[in-house]
Amino acid sequence: MFSEKLEALLPELRAYARMLCRDVTRSDDLVQNACLKAWQHQDDFDPEKGPLRAWMFRILRNDFYQQRRVDIRSETREQEEIEAQLVADCNLEQRSSLTRMLQAVDSLKRVQREAFLLVVAAGFTYEEAAKVLRCSEGTVKSRVSRAREMALGRYHSEQSLPETKPQKNSPIDDLHDALNRIQLRYSAA
Repeated sequence: MFSEKLEALLPELRAYARMLCRDVTRSDDLVQNACLKAWQHQDDFDPEKGPLRAWMFRILRNDFYQQRRVDIRSETREQEEIEAQLVADCNLEQRSSLTRMLQAVDSLKRVQREAFLLVVAAGFTYEEAAKVLRCSEGTVKSRVSRAREMALGRYHSEQSLPETKPQKNSPIDDLHDALNRIQLRYSAA
């Protein structure tokens, strides 16, 4: 008796499931799961609380929303994993670019490198850098200009750059150390 009533509801259940899912395969799976649950819990069905049709539609609807919650969590998790990988790739690419730029700067002549680091990296004005380097402001401008051209040229060239010393610190720490060495060298002189 129960199976006949359930079978009679199948066309309506399929139509409702297709409306919910908008996908034939998923809607058929949804109807199959709802029928399986109804069959397993047919003893729980009470005709006095409502018709079988309403009970089946409620099972189908609840299954649909449960599956949607699972899908959303899965999509969110996948999205978070994709975002984390993109950030990791971006950080790796940025770190690689920064390392390459530091190698290009390291390959400059000492006087150009010092002027470049003071003005570009440390934010000194040309006048302040000239005082630290004990040369004219024009000389600092010239050194920084040449250093920029050479560093960018080397950075963008296909040639490999000389290896910098093995890094124990981050490239930013190495830059900071280089600036400290410059200041110490010129303050002692």
